[in-house]
Amino acid sequence: MKKLPFILIITFALINVGVVFAAESIRYDFDDVEVKYAAEFTAKPVSVEANNWIVQIAGGINQPITVLYGVVNLKRGGEIQLSEEFIKVSGQNGSERFLLNSAAYDYYEGTSNYKNIKSFFWSAKKLVDNSVVKDFTPPIKSITFYRKFDESQQISSIMLSFSNDGEQASAEFWSSVPTENLYEAVVVSSN
Repeated sequence: MKKLPFILIITFALINVGVVFAAESIRYDFDDVEVKYAAEFTAKPVSVEANNWIVQIAGGINQPITVLYGVVNLKRGGEIQLSEEFIKVSGQNGSERFLLNSAAYDYYEGTSNYKNIKSFFWSAKKLVDNSVVKDFTPPIKSITFYRKFDESQQISSIMLSFSNDGEQASAEFWSSVPTENLYEAVVVSSN
């Protein structure tokens, strides 16, 4: 009988500790963040639902957004520890900035030339000052970023899809291409 109260105390302690750990985010600190590459462009809505999170950022259902996409090197002790792709979307009512979670690459047959690149960014992974922060507190918002290339490696199309349910969008990333809440970038030919 003396073991039962002890087991109950341990069980409650573990549950409480588990709740504390679940509520905290994971943080990876670095000394310096160096922008390796960045490109900025405007994207216009193609089809977007009024309740999608990007509409609030944009300032309305028909408003364009500015997209900043790039790669940062995260350094510790002067050495690059990690390179991360990032995306920042801005509009009349502010901005959101996420880090890459997943990516898929499709190549032209028999070459190492890209045909399509699909990247998945979400609010569960962000760059905050000099730290990568993983925080799965709902709601998790996401952006799927598509780039199509012609055979000479020029970008022919850029599409972005925004989801209010980043966990569902993450699960669907590998099996489908979103057809809702789309924005299209204005691609300028470099001919």
